[in-house]
Amino acid sequence: MPLLLADANRWLIPLPPVWLLGAAALLTMLAAMAGWSLLRLVAPRLAAEARASLGDGFLGPLAWLLTAFAALMIAFTVAGGVGLPLPPEFAFSDAAPLAQFGRSLVRMTSANDFRRTVTVDPGANLQTIPLPLRPQELARLELQADRTIVVRTQQPVGGFALVREPDVVLEAGQPWVWQRADDATNPFLGSTAKLEASNEAAAPARLEIRWRLVPEHPQAAILPWAFVVLGGIVAAYALFRLGCGRVAAIAAATTKEAVGQPLYAVVIVVGIALIVGFLVIPYNTFGEDVKMYKDSGLTLIKVLALLLVAWTAGVAVSEEIEGRTALTVLSKPLARWQFVLGKFAGLVLVALLVVLILGAVLLAMTNFKVVYDARESAKVEPVWWECADEMITVVPGLALAFLETVVMAAIALAASTRLGTVANLVLCFAVYALGHLVPLLVQSSVGKFAIVRFTGRLFATVLPVLDHFTVEAAVVGGVPVPWDYLGWAAAYAGLYSAVTILVALVLFQHRDLA
Repeated sequence: MPLLLADANRWLIPLPPVWLLGAAALLTMLAAMAGWSLLRLVAPRLAAEARASLGDGFLGPLAWLLTAFAALMIAFTVAGGVGLPLPPEFAFSDAAPLAQFGRSLVRMTSANDFRRTVTVDPGANLQTIPLPLRPQELARLELQADRTIVVRTQQPVGGFALVREPDVVLEAGQPWVWQRADDATNPFLGSTAKLEASNEAAAPARLEIRWRLVPEHPQAAILPWAFVVLGGIVAAYALFRLGCGRVAAIAAATTKEAVGQPLYAVVIVVGIALIVGFLVIPYNTFGEDVKMYKDSGLTLIKVLALLLVAWTAGVAVSEEIEGRTALTVLSKPLARWQFVLGKFAGLVLVALLVVLILGAVLLAMTNFKVVYDARESAKVEPVWWECADEMITVVPGLALAFLETVVMAAIALAASTRLGTVANLVLCFAVYALGHLVPLLVQSSVGKFAIVRFTGRLFATVLPVLDHFTVEAAVVGGVPVPWDYLGWAAAYAGLYSAVTILVALVLFQHRDLA
């Protein structure tokens, strides 16, 4: 730790986006504690059960993950406050990332449209009109006057007459509009905004000013969105545990059994080691190593999650059937459909836990990778929002990786009702490989013999089209993934998983457990 702080200028610069994740983790923990305290007053028995759920295989590791990120956020906040050797941009000043976070978050929740009317005196020459706005937040500026006047927008900095925007000649009743764009020059410089109006007429002019403000750094939305996602996961799990009874008990036992396996520790440790190790691997992509790093990380998380889920399905279902443990469980007041749904819910929780843990590490290391590559290539030092932009592009890939693992969990569960653990693993990875080849199989069967076309269509109907969940090419190419695509992918995953679970119910219903 002292070595890390001693070399802070090398390693700590990309961490502000991770600070946002840590803040979201801390808020989630505080909200969960507040909810538990309220539940303790209203229903002490449910509160005791909620507290006991920390020993489950899902909520316990999730709590440790949230604690780690919250501790990281607190450490950097305290370090910046007591003057430890952090980079200059961590100082609590107007240009500090923490101050930028706060301003952007406040702007997201406040009014953004403003209007002001001023009078320009007759014969005025460069009459100063101060505006209560920060130029960095300006998205739109509209000027309109009832007489012809001249308005100067851009001001010199430090007393030096820099290149100015041309003076705006406002004709009576004709508005002038500036719209924020990538190639548009901000009409103001510095941290303050003002106009200078000139009126050559002998009568006063009425100048109407309208402007719209947006967050200076929309990347700060990571904090509320991360809080919504993490809080939603915790709340959904709490409702599931308290409201689904027997199914939740089977799911908790399955998750706890998966976490207790040596394979779980191997998957987590190997996943973290490889994600960190990928950081220093030269990809020889002429400045695009960050994209390849994200591609490699997403593929790794997907494969490791699939491996753990397939193995857990074999252990939790097929071995219980062969060892007659399932018969003992079903001798209690528990229906077979509850047993199957509980096992599937447990597999989904295992997949979610792997994606959350390894995904959090990938998000943090993506920040490091941006700075690491910039320094290796002798480029300009990246700022925090550039690191955040790269981190945000990973999130859709993680969501789709989880959805793909859910589909494969349903297939693994259905297969485990009839096959052993090893055969289940082989089948799952065969389906995984063929599922990614379905579009190619269908395309290659066009114009072929009838039996070839039939085989291609059969594969396309029976096998899941896993290419729907593959966005690594979009991540590498820097193409944003639209929200509606994620929605349709989630609907497809839900529909295919539901059908597969029905098949699993049919197979398990007619399975002789004795």
